Amino acid sequence: MSKFFSVDNKFFTTVNKIVDMLWLSFLWSVCCLPLIFLVFTLFLQVMENNGLQGFLILLICLPIGCITVGPSSAALYYAIVKTIRRERGYATKNYFHAFKVNFKIGAISSLIYGFATTIIIVDILLTPYFMDGGEEITSIAKGVFLGMGIFLLFALVWVNPLLSRFELTLKELIKNSLILAVKNIFRTIIMAAFWIGLGMAFYYFYEYIFYYMVLIPLILPAVSALIRSFVIEPVFKKITGDPNEDSEKEVDAWYAE
Repeated sequence: MSKFFSVDNKFFTTVNKIVDMLWLSFLWSVCCLPLIFLVFTLFLQVMENNGLQGFLILLICLPIGCITVGPSSAALYYAIVKTIRRERGYATKNYFHAFKVNFKIGAISSLIYGFATTIIIVDILLTPYFMDGGEEITSIAKGVFLGMGIFLLFALVWVNPLLSRFELTLKELIKNSLILAVKNIFRTIIMAAFWIGLGMAFYYFYEYIFYYMVLIPLILPAVSALIRSFVIEPVFKKITGDPNEDSEKEVDAWYAE
């Protein structure tokens, strides 16, 4: 009977992990409130067909709202892998440690990707108004911009996990995210498809999602990071190896497990 009430009991361990995931999702959502507000408002613009002008004005503000997304997402991924999967440390401490360490590079990379995303979306939306080559040329131009957007998404799925694990300059972060995206194309496609699937679910089932809007920030961020970690971690394990292998001193190799 005493084993049942032990803090090491599987039941209590599982409950603790669920609570940590809810808390980490909440922390991520609070840190990303500017982006969540902008995306939600843009979504309403699309659903209510309020016109292109208002949509473009909001879209131009998107990069500013992205500033905290990079460090927040890197911190979330770091805390999910270390706290939930490897059971090392405390969720809050791990999250804010990674947030602080990665804030500068994460914020700058978020601005860059936010601007790039905005430019691509604006180009796709405005192409029919400024292309004089007919419907065929317009379709080709849209296809080119869409291809650029997909390529950007492929790189983006690796950026924040990379930032959470390695000390990189901005140039190294962007370069290595592109390299990993190409070298691990099937894993990249899986993660990109996962994000696209979530976006489509919001678009097609938005009427039902509104009823659960309060629950989404408490569940989706951490669950998404946890699912993606099973795709990403095998790659990181190959990169990092085991630091104990060539050293007599035992170190905390949670990231190599």
